[in-house]
Amino acid sequence: MQRFFDRIKNEKGSASVEFVMLGIPLFLPVLMYLNQFSSLSWAEETTRVIARETLRAYISSSDDGDGQYVASQAVHIIGLARGLSQRENDSISLSFSCSKQPCLSPSSVVKIKVSMKLDDGRTVEAIAQEHLSPWS
Repeated sequence: MQRFFDRIKNEKGSASVEFVMLGIPLFLPVLMYLNQFSSLSWAEETTRVIARETLRAYISSSDDGDGQYVASQAVHIIGLARGLSQRENDSISLSFSCSKQPCLSPSSVVKIKVSMKLDDGRTVEAIAQEHLSPWS
């Protein structure tokens, strides 16, 4: 019995036990924050890509009506390619604004605003802008 108590009083290896008991729980909030930051950064980057590529699809179409259709198709394809959930992909909304009417006029400035609601309830937005050539 005395040998058992002598082993308990011996502090050999106590630093590793203290690290496990105290250190690891202190790292959990940091890891949770980094995970959330990474998730939000990925969503913002994805929204920027969708805005940029959707605007490119819009301005390369023949007229405004075709541009709206092509843009909506591009949003769906890009969202799936970037790994968005079906709910996130369906929540994407587009808003176009133009300096001239029709939008695809020479020397027009076309701007798109993309808004996406994430599965966790947050909303991410991105804006892309393109200046059309005066000779188009």
